[in-house]
Amino acid sequence: MKLTLLAFAFVSVVSANSCDRYVHDVRKAHYQVFGLDFPYHYGVAQLQKESDCRDVISGDGIGSQGMAQITYRWWKKFLDSKGIDDIRSVRNQTLAQAYIMKNSKEQAFSKRMYSWYMVYNGGGGINTEIKKAREDLGIVDIKHHIAMKYCTRNKIIYGKTACEINYDYPVKIYEYAKRWKLFGDGGYKFW
Repeated sequence: MKLTLLAFAFVSVVSANSCDRYVHDVRKAHYQVFGLDFPYHYGVAQLQKESDCRDVISGDGIGSQGMAQITYRWWKKFLDSKGIDDIRSVRNQTLAQAYIMKNSKEQAFSKRMYSWYMVYNGGGGINTEIKKAREDLGIVDIKHHIAMKYCTRNKIIYGKTACEINYDYPVKIYEYAKRWKLFGDGGYKFW
């Protein structure tokens, strides 16, 4: 029993700290792409959510790879235009992550960061929900909990609906980011 608890505690500590060594790389990449006021701690949290900061090929069936779980074949042309011709190195993975996040920001119908992370994770479905909420409520600035009420993406993936998976994604990132947050959010609004 004691050995099991000790092993569990060790795995928990290793897991909790596995992203610490990439903080500088993520900060550098996000500052390069977004500017020096960007709250990079969310980028580190995103790597924790995606892969626990492990350079892996996912078993998702679509070929997501690296710490940021990028499907390179889908992003190749876009990343080539940014000077990233592979995602084998930590530098290229973190830069690719930052550029794809900036692309997600540009696609999102909200200035709130939660929606950018949702676009990164699940595509533009969040935009449909934001648009519908805006039409129904007459509010431009749609918050996460309001948009969630408009989600009808009920396809079951890994035992959860696409809504549950996509809306839970920024919640996890926000929680994980607390570990690396040293300053404010640089004028960005997450929620």
